[in-house]
Amino acid sequence: MAGPQTVRGRWSASVLREFTHANTHQRLPPAISAPFLQAATALDVLPIATYSALNLWNWKELAGNGDPCHPDNVESLHTLTGTDDESWFYTISNAMEARAGPIIAKSLEAIEAVSQNDSATVIDTLRYCRQSIDDIGRLLERMDERCRPQVFYHEIRPFLAGSMNMQAAGLPNGVFYDEGEGKGEWRRYRGGSNGQSSLLQFFDAILGVKHDRSAGFSTEMRKYMPGPHSRFLYDIEAVANIRGYVDTHQNNVALLTAYNDAVASLSGFRDKHIQLVTRYIILPSRMAKPEQAPNRIDLATSSTKLACGKASIQELVGTGGTKLMPFLKTSRDETMEAKVVK
Repeated sequence: MAGPQTVRGRWSASVLREFTHANTHQRLPPAISAPFLQAATALDVLPIATYSALNLWNWKELAGNGDPCHPDNVESLHTLTGTDDESWFYTISNAMEARAGPIIAKSLEAIEAVSQNDSATVIDTLRYCRQSIDDIGRLLERMDERCRPQVFYHEIRPFLAGSMNMQAAGLPNGVFYDEGEGKGEWRRYRGGSNGQSSLLQFFDAILGVKHDRSAGFSTEMRKYMPGPHSRFLYDIEAVANIRGYVDTHQNNVALLTAYNDAVASLSGFRDKHIQLVTRYIILPSRMAKPEQAPNRIDLATSSTKLACGKASIQELVGTGGTKLMPFLKTSRDETMEAKVVK
């Protein structure tokens, strides 16, 4: 995000106007694509605006405050719109990551505890897991405090769109990454999505949640995570044993209850996400575009339209490239199906 900037690293008004009034461009010039590709290789991520780039690596503490679990204590280093709405949108996700981070170490202890038949430690971890998920759900509900749905849909979301399945937005081949000297290639990438959060996939891995009906989306999203995050998730899946342990110890009521409560909390979190998507995408898509909204080719919104007009709710596409509501509801249902039933 180098270039002319204002306070807090945000784009200057002149640069923003250039982007928001430009037509869709299919080519990245060498001055951008060459260093971008080099940086992506060094960071072990794909060369597109990912969840890690927009969120995990894009924040700072405010002076006098040190706890990133509270979104009021941090802000984004860079935004594309210069709005507080965009900074808050990223900051909420970062606070969620910070709050639930300690569950990683506790879950590793629980995996070891299973091998020692230490049900007390497993129960303690599952209860902590449930509490962590409940806490990040409450943080998600704070999105409305400083991120307005219309601003998100019309000003922020277009910048989160990728180059995959973007024919309707003027990118039939994706984007050509021109490296100069006759080198380069067409590339298609999904846009930034919370599906690229390694934390949420970690919850799935620890609890043994399977997303077999989600068309491999969760697995594909790992390609968009930092390499170490993705590899760690595969390692966790290889040793995850909590659900199997609960299944073979169903007479332990406290253990069974703690596990099913954690699964229910994760399913409930995904319900809250569906409610958020309804407020921030479904409803704004049905409303007239505000007069003050930027006049630009809107990649994210264009991808939700059909040739004959507006798409139905079942056809709205997320920035990650999936049919939004069917995917989210399937993911929620698959989560609840992980419960152990006697």
